Amino acid sequence: GHAEIPTTWFQAFNPFTIFAFTPLVVALWARQAKRGREPSTLTKMAFGCLGVAAGNVVMIVAAVLIGPGEKASWLWLAAYFVLVTLGELYLSPTGLSLVSKTAPRSLLSMIMGVWLATSFTGNFIAGWLGSFWSTMEKPAFFAMIAAIAAAAGVAILILNRPLARHLGGASR
Repeated sequence: GHAEIPTTWFQAFNPFTIFAFTPLVVALWARQAKRGREPSTLTKMAFGCLGVAAGNVVMIVAAVLIGPGEKASWLWLAAYFVLVTLGELYLSPTGLSLVSKTAPRSLLSMIMGVWLATSFTGNFIAGWLGSFWSTMEKPAFFAMIAAIAAAAGVAILILNRPLARHLGGASR
């Protein structure tokens, strides 16, 4: 017979991959640090954005290869979630860590709130971008999201050196 995975199960995939991959990512960073090769916090954040872009490139390929109305393999979605989750692990905790290292102690709680407010704003914008889902061709939709994530990653890489000078050792 032909087995199908209920789409609702995929709601648990991102939290599961966060749980599964966090120890592996932390071990990788520890190994890199031991060898003196751990990327800076800003570089990790750029890699996170590029991971999100890569996940959306997977979806571009899937959308091009699978015709409208055809059923796609769940492996496309699994690959997407793996890449986006790895991106999330490189971006979110490192951003919070950077805020906690660089904010003046007297303003730490407020600055942490600003960081979380930017997350709110980003999620709000993501929701607005998601509204284009029904009006855009699927490859173009995923390309738009990939381009935005890649642009953010490249911008962070370009600003890495100037920001690192202002952040001192906190960007490590």
